[in-house]
Amino acid sequence: MRKTMVLLFVSVVIAVMSLVAVSSSGAATNTIDLSITGGSVAGFTHSSGFPKLPVAFAMKNNSTTTNAGDIEFYFKWTNTTEPQYQDYICPLTSTHALINPDTPACEPGGLAAGKTTGAALILTPKAGVRSVSLRACAILIDGHTDPVSSNNCKTVTISIP
Repeated sequence: MRKTMVLLFVSVVIAVMSLVAVSSSGAATNTIDLSITGGSVAGFTHSSGFPKLPVAFAMKNNSTTTNAGDIEFYFKWTNTTEPQYQDYICPLTSTHALINPDTPACEPGGLAAGKTTGAALILTPKAGVRSVSLRACAILIDGHTDPVSSNNCKTVTISIP
């Protein structure tokens, strides 16, 4: 069991770091436009009863000039048990060290202009459900306004046949 959890953790970390957020504009900006992408780790689309479902997200600061002083991944799940602190994969942007989450959020620190960071959550489906979903939203908690709110949230749904 411990080996499985270590492999699962390593997979999640690799997936988080490999996700690439796509900028909606190449123009220079003085505002902070965060965008978020995400998906299941390793691209699975459904679960055949596997009790742990890892989902990873990547957040990008699309500004070319302005650093985000403090950001947050805010999570909301459906049809799962409530994730515990050990189900969050939340690395600091400065040192990449894993930190405890501020559930239901992960606050990894600041995000430099043009940079991307990641976070993940391991879901446990409730018994008898046909699907689970996880929504992650990129939030600026340092007072800046995000001019393009349409790219701030991503929902991942996983079917359970």
